[in-house]
Amino acid sequence: MIIEKVTGKTFYEEATRRLLKPLKLRDTIPQNGMRLKGVVQGYAGPNNPFGGSDAMIRDGKFVINPQFEWTGGGFASTAHDLARWARYLYEGKAYSFDLMPQVLAGVPAPMLGRETKYGLGVIIRQTSAGTAFGHSGFFPGYMTDMMYFPEQRIALAVQVNTSVPRDLGKPLGRVLVEALEVITSANKN
Repeated sequence: MIIEKVTGKTFYEEATRRLLKPLKLRDTIPQNGMRLKGVVQGYAGPNNPFGGSDAMIRDGKFVINPQFEWTGGGFASTAHDLARWARYLYEGKAYSFDLMPQVLAGVPAPMLGRETKYGLGVIIRQTSAGTAFGHSGFFPGYMTDMMYFPEQRIALAVQVNTSVPRDLGKPLGRVLVEALEVITSANKN
């Protein structure tokens, strides 16, 4: 609300002008309505508390209003754009690199994992592949995780169209760490 008051523009207009367009994040759209172009069907499990049905899109519309996310997420994106965003963000290209020490000054967040910290909008994780900066995301019917590995300068993201963790077999963060391990071992050979 402060951004909108100061600029006289909506949050989404400012985010598009200041970030999405300059960084060429073309596959990232605001969640500003019940119909979101290009978003695949998501599944939240039967009898879930978010609309009560497994499928989250019915007749082209979300069964719950995605606008409730607003600045708490509020965008639909692709894994490609999320990985690009992670690289821009954690290499200091989305805003001044001088802000990175503040962003990465995390506090212990044991509920997110052993040795995990939370900074300014960033989960700082110690993984078998080294330190990772990133964030996970949840919206009924969808889960996302993205990580940037500063030692390797590699950003990865994964998205699934379910919000039922038991359907995955393993946490998305583990999928990203394993993918990085495959990438780095292939580069060594």
